[in-house]
Amino acid sequence: MRGVVYVDILVLVNAVIAMFLLRCTARLTGSPLGLFRMAAAGLAAGASSLILLLPPMSAWVLTAAKIGSAGVIVGLAFAGRGVRAFLKTCFWYLVLNFLLSGVVFAVMYYTETGSVESNNMTFYLNVSPGVLFVCVGGVYLAVRLCEAAFGRPQRHPHHTFVCEICMAGECAKMHGVALCDTGFSLRDMFTGEDAFLLSFPAVRNALPKALQEALQSYYESGTLCPPLHLVTTQTVSGVKCLPAMRAQSLTVAGQNLGKRLAVFSPEVLGAGNFDAIIGG
Repeated sequence: MRGVVYVDILVLVNAVIAMFLLRCTARLTGSPLGLFRMAAAGLAAGASSLILLLPPMSAWVLTAAKIGSAGVIVGLAFAGRGVRAFLKTCFWYLVLNFLLSGVVFAVMYYTETGSVESNNMTFYLNVSPGVLFVCVGGVYLAVRLCEAAFGRPQRHPHHTFVCEICMAGECAKMHGVALCDTGFSLRDMFTGEDAFLLSFPAVRNALPKALQEALQSYYESGTLCPPLHLVTTQTVSGVKCLPAMRAQSLTVAGQNLGKRLAVFSPEVLGAGNFDAIIGG
């Protein structure tokens, strides 16, 4: 015998549960999550639950739909932080969903209350919203206990920076946003000089004309023009030798760090969220 599914309750309950799970995901990954993004992602999760009411579909279509909806939900909540961060938040969001499902099924099994409706790889748990929210609260409490025991992931601060570089008698000052990461270490292996990473696409138009042409020539043909030299650098796409030259000055959040090597990456950093990465 099939039960009655109330669409408004189905969407609303799933939306609220998704928002709690996204909040837990943010805490586990150290990711920022604004109220508007959380609400938008929650509404998307509530809407995705309506697949329960559609006619039965093939497993391939349902799998693609499930993966796509999870990507949309996480993307709405944590967009613009790069592929690696996106995959990390997707992983924890799915883990928390499985954890919550296990908790709810356990409560139903041991209390012998409620029933389950299933269709299109989606389950409708016919229990009171109060029971569901208590289970969600239990998962949230478990996340907070893990934070208390192991510490919460730290977010790397973003600061404004000013960098001055001169080449062929022309000097230019670049202004941008830097990711200040104490775990980031970059230096010239031959001189031991400290260096920082600059995104060439982000600062290109602010560079001296001669430096723009020299960097473009290296990226296109591998031709290295002095005073540029190569520095071995670990990037998200692997170990590379990137062109570098000494900056006349580097100021971060009002603090003058003096002369440092500027290493130019041909890639956009952090999906464009920042223009440079500077170590502690």
